[in-house]
Amino acid sequence: MRRLLIAGALGILVMALPACGSGTDPSDVEAQRFQDKWEIDQIEKNFHEATSLKDIDLMMSLYAPNATFTVGGGETAVGVDEIRDFWMTKSPAFSPTNNWISDHPAYKLEVTVNGDRGTLHFECHFVDAETAQVVAVTAGDADVARVDGTWLITNFVGGTSEL
Repeated sequence: MRRLLIAGALGILVMALPACGSGTDPSDVEAQRFQDKWEIDQIEKNFHEATSLKDIDLMMSLYAPNATFTVGGGETAVGVDEIRDFWMTKSPAFSPTNNWISDHPAYKLEVTVNGDRGTLHFECHFVDAETAQVVAVTAGDADVARVDGTWLITNFVGGTSEL
């Protein structure tokens, strides 16, 4: 009887050990994943706010220091100085002659996360504030990473899209 009791106790202990192995509650992992996706989504929201308000400081706060930014015919800006220059000198959204509002179809947003890396896909529908007409439609695909606790764009590729 004593052997049976000891064997039973050992069996329970052996079965319980794998549950203690990771020390991570699955609900904590899911909560962190949800939080990460929300923070990555904020990049997209801030991107559209920055283009609507022509807020270059907000726009630049979205990029990692060594980020790359590719648009148009494959022109690539490397680093925040070159990316800032693109927005200020080549982007119609930041042109002082345009009064555009950057709208985004939320249902086309795609966010992935894998640890400290992720991806972000979104569209921009630029609407002229005076005529209420859509004047440009673009899309963005970004690689993002958690850098010093903040999600930032590490690589951005802009492209075209259809309504």
